Amino acid sequence: MIFYNAYQPEDKNFDYTLFLGAILHDIGKFYMRTENPDAKKNISREYEAFYREEGKYAPRHQEWSAFFVEHFLPESLKTVISLVLYHHRPSSYQQFLISVADKISAKVDRKDAVEEETGEDKSKYLISVLSQISLDEKKRNTKTPYYKLLKKRYEVEPPSNSFNTNAKEDYQNLWTEFSRKVNALRDGFGSSFDLEDFATAIYNLLRIYTYNIPSAFYYSQPDISLWAHSKSTAAIAFCLDRQLKKEFSQENERVKILEAMNTKLLPGNDYSIKQEDYPYFCIVKGDISGIQDFVFDTKMDGALKALKAKSFYISFLLDTVAKYILKEEEMPICNLIFNGGGHFYLLMPAYFVEKLEQYQKKIDRLLFEAHRGSISILLDAEIVDLYDFAGNFGDCFDRVSSKIYRKKISKFKSVIEQENLRFFEPHEDYEQKCPHCSRELKLKQDDSDFCEFCESFVDFGDRLMKSYFIIDSWGKEKDFSDFDRVEDIFEAFGRKILFSNHYESMASTIVIDRNRLENLLERNVNIEKGNKSNKLRFEIDFYEALDISTHAPFKNEVSLKTIEEISDSSKGIKTWGIVRGDVDNLGKIFKEGLGKDSSISRVMTLSEEFSLFFGYYFNRLVSEQQDNIVVIYAGGDDFCILGQWDVLPHTAHKIYTEFRSFSCHNPDITLSMGFEIAPDKKYPIYRVAIVCGDHLDKAKEYEREDGRKKDCLAFGGNFVGWEDYDDVEKLKETIADLIGSKNVSKALINGIYAVCNLKKIAQTQDELFKSWRFVYFMARLKDRYKKYSKELEDVLRKIIDKKSNSLYKHSYLAARWAELELRR
Repeated sequence: MIFYNAYQPEDKNFDYTLFLGAILHDIGKFYMRTENPDAKKNISREYEAFYREEGKYAPRHQEWSAFFVEHFLPESLKTVISLVLYHHRPSSYQQFLISVADKISAKVDRKDAVEEETGEDKSKYLISVLSQISLDEKKRNTKTPYYKLLKKRYEVEPPSNSFNTNAKEDYQNLWTEFSRKVNALRDGFGSSFDLEDFATAIYNLLRIYTYNIPSAFYYSQPDISLWAHSKSTAAIAFCLDRQLKKEFSQENERVKILEAMNTKLLPGNDYSIKQEDYPYFCIVKGDISGIQDFVFDTKMDGALKALKAKSFYISFLLDTVAKYILKEEEMPICNLIFNGGGHFYLLMPAYFVEKLEQYQKKIDRLLFEAHRGSISILLDAEIVDLYDFAGNFGDCFDRVSSKIYRKKISKFKSVIEQENLRFFEPHEDYEQKCPHCSRELKLKQDDSDFCEFCESFVDFGDRLMKSYFIIDSWGKEKDFSDFDRVEDIFEAFGRKILFSNHYESMASTIVIDRNRLENLLERNVNIEKGNKSNKLRFEIDFYEALDISTHAPFKNEVSLKTIEEISDSSKGIKTWGIVRGDVDNLGKIFKEGLGKDSSISRVMTLSEEFSLFFGYYFNRLVSEQQDNIVVIYAGGDDFCILGQWDVLPHTAHKIYTEFRSFSCHNPDITLSMGFEIAPDKKYPIYRVAIVCGDHLDKAKEYEREDGRKKDCLAFGGNFVGWEDYDDVEKLKETIADLIGSKNVSKALINGIYAVCNLKKIAQTQDELFKSWRFVYFMARLKDRYKKYSKELEDVLRKIIDKKSNSLYKHSYLAARWAELELRR
């Protein structure tokens, strides 16, 4: 869905035309790089007068863009042609909006700007922005560029610093598929053309097919995608339009302002851009608190379904609040810059700052009534001017984040002010109260602890994991005296959702888990239509897909595995575990990582890269590793998975290695994790999750002898730098193999525990470490098990460094890990 509100016809035509003109203004860059001789011949003939007039001898990207609109879009959208054709030479109000927005978006992107018709093959590929992140200013210019292959967004492959490929051929292949789908979209509508559906599908196609295409070629490095530039241009154009209409009633007045801005943004005029020039924008942040306690506080019955539902609810609640604001302010989806990791960012017109409080009051009231204060969403905003766009845009994100941080000490301020002292009096003092949400418990046969609201999460999670689509619609906000179901909270914002295995219109259908749906389509399973009047054949790329991970283990087509079944499938101790992880130094990465090149497009590109990895790609990784793992949440920059304990360390390591490849092995982009094992299968999830989170925090304090920090796995309270993981696992495998397969006595493990204890005593009492005791112990074992003396000697050599008389720092962990695997 592009717009979430009801329109008057005049407003609708203006907004959709502006949206399509802005989002497609540079599509010609994609088209012209195919070097299609027939297309070039036709464009040269049709648009010769336009480029000749400006002294050019061949069509430029704006002529290619105009040709695309003319021949690939429905007849009724021909008004978009002039917007893309004249965005470098504007004369009308809409043309000026796109022209100025294009220049603002590209102000830092283009560095030493040149036209992109020439350039070596390598320069036609997108440099991964992740390869350019540097937290050390002195090393920023020494970063090795890693290039992304010309693939669709969801065909994720790690970037490479060297590859052999043909740019012309790659562009042709990608364009052929893209243009075929645009044609199918246009032809499929026939006479029943729906503007919202068409715009939604175009938006989704552009996101998928231009995600890995550079916006332009430069003498410097092309690390901005065509998608990020196009989306930010559209977002800026709508902010300009809304703010100018607020300040100036006459169109000619608005055009004069845009003309002046256009002049300031021309190359060579940078010096004239000052602070507080044209403060027409604001960056809005929404931040949710209370996630951990809310998600993990659930009873064991139906726990997996409830956990999935609650984590999804957090993400979808933020999405709902962000889109509710867009709906109320008549802004399109492109102005939602980012949503993930417990917060969202909107780019809005400056006047929105004055409306912030009314939105905060509504959110406070609804969430306090729904969750009794356990969950809160805080909003704040920071004015953005032309100077901010031309400078370090990352500072804008930092400034608004600082405001949110300070605001956290006054959560539900509006509710407290309204209630006065009554707020602090006992609320709803029920005799039987739900221990999770504090609602009154209602008697139910065979369940004295039944809470309708908490139980609705179990049902919600069940439907979520069994469905392929959400049918999404927006209307009037609904009043509730109390919230009995999860969906009631969405409906209070005017959003109604329905889980379904049938798709409907592009505007109203959201793909829940693209990875799972792709697997279904690969098996040629028919996806049925919910709306029979829709004649278009199902095409997954036309539909919005959530960037969250929803993988869960099924024992058959309709039944999810329980925690008991997951535990029973474990090797050794029959229990489960939890892994939690997030990106190290994320705040610094966004604030400092891009240096002076921190444009809005780069920040958006960086955000989308993290979203892609921890959403779609993370889901694929986990589903390929092991069936008995459920993704509690993943998206933005962090994740939490629950599964059979013995496979989780391997899965965590796989996630880490894939993330390092995805982030170009950049030493400034690392990932820390915490792993905790439940004492038994019935142990409360909440307690394990809390300890796991605490250990993750400590992993981020881990420091090596050379001073390097973080980049660590906290394994049950033992801290392992990821560079040591393989060695620990190999030692564990050797110990487990000797005892489990070769029948060496379990005394081996006790001997390792004993030498670790000796080391601890030596450190505590400042004594000499008596390593000889372990050497003597191992000599006796070797004598007893002569057949395996070589393997036992390897264990000894690994645990005791004879030259330095030192103990291998992860000896205890390796032995403990092996013991848990061997336990019967």
